[in-house]
Amino acid sequence: MALLFLAVAGTAPTAAQSLFGIRITQLYLSAMPTWIYNGFTEDGDGTPVQGSDVSPLRMSFGGGFELRLTDTLSVEPDIWMLMQEYIALRDYDKTVPTQIETGNQVGDIANTLTLALSVPVVYTFSPAAVPNWEFDGSAGLALIYRIPVAGIDNSRAGPVGRYWIAGRFIYPHLGVAADYRFTDRVQVGGGLTWYVPIYNIWGRNEASPFLDETMLRYGLRVRWRIGNS
Repeated sequence: MALLFLAVAGTAPTAAQSLFGIRITQLYLSAMPTWIYNGFTEDGDGTPVQGSDVSPLRMSFGGGFELRLTDTLSVEPDIWMLMQEYIALRDYDKTVPTQIETGNQVGDIANTLTLALSVPVVYTFSPAAVPNWEFDGSAGLALIYRIPVAGIDNSRAGPVGRYWIAGRFIYPHLGVAADYRFTDRVQVGGGLTWYVPIYNIWGRNEASPFLDETMLRYGLRVRWRIGNS
């Protein structure tokens, strides 16, 4: 993944580009496991919910760019994606992670592409005590869409997709990261981002924790500086 990124980034122009007059100073790619918390494995009576899987961990891939505002502040729009099976339960007003082996007796199952569009504001600092290291703190808003790709086991994909329409795709998020500068242009590091399902304030129709469907995305990223900034 990193080698592919460096090959592509090597074609970047030597002068920093801009978006709406703001400099694009870096490009980056990420490869990160993403943990999806499923808090609806039991209903309000404590009965196990058939077809509802334990909280899955899936590999996700993404990329983005840095819009430099000041020496320490930037905006870093990015996009990432993963695949996960979901089931629209017939006995509950809920769509939850499941496994491909789950039969459609308890609901319609679909293989789903999760597509996240994120715009964080990032604060970066470089302590003099640790040369070549940069540390980030970020906060922002993500729109995370689950797009049904195909029904499984003769299921209809529509019921899975309809569940997410009622605003169940809005995620504020917080993140931390650290990057080590290998060369003047290349940084390699890691980060952790917590995506908060704020739509549970208005969109919980079943008894479940507020953080049900929260996501933690953590892992590696490669950054490539463009231009002279």
